[in-house]
Order: sequence, then C-alpha cells, then structure tokens
Amino acid sequence: MHGVLITFASSASLDDLKEPFTDYANALRSMPGLVAKTWIREGSRVGGFHIFTSRQAADNYLDSEMAAGLRSNPAFSDFEIRHFDVLDELSAITGSPQAARA
Repeated sequence: MHGVLITFASSASLDDLKEPFTDYANALRSMPGLVAKTWIREGSRVGGFHIFTSRQAADNYLDSEMAAGLRSNPAFSDFEIRHFDVLDELSAITGSPQAARA
C-alpha cells in the first residue's frame, strides 16, 4: 500500500465546496488503485489522506485529469503532496481495514 497526503488552500467556503467535493468523491470511487480517502480540513486548508494499492496507482491518480482539474481550479492554491509507504503489518494491528486487506 502507498499513502499520499494532499492538502491545498481554498478561497471557497466549505458550504460552497460541498456539492463539487461530493461529485469529486463519487468520481474518485472509480479511480483504479484507490483504496480509500479520508477528507480533512484545517482552517482554509483542505485535502485528504489517500491510500492506494501501490506507488504506481498513486502516480497514475496524480497524473490524471481529475487531479489536474483540482490543481487548475483558481479557488485552490498552495498544493502540498507528500508520499508515504504504508506499514501494512502494523496498520493491521491498529485496525486499519485497508492494511488488513494488503
């Protein structure tokens, strides 16, 4: 498994983002290799923890039109993308359903 933390600043309110983010979440469900995404927010920063089946699946998402659409949205700026190896065995011990499947 491979983890990616993606965050960015948003000039739009959460109320304004609810509908487009819901549409995005529904579209993400069909992204090959995406196991799960946990959406996060801190002040004007939004984003998520993404778990992929592999680094290649994560890179495919980051190179996709979906991700490009996020990066090109004028309401979003200051993107940060960090990659992580998931420690599957330890994550399974602490209850991560994604790691338990690995």
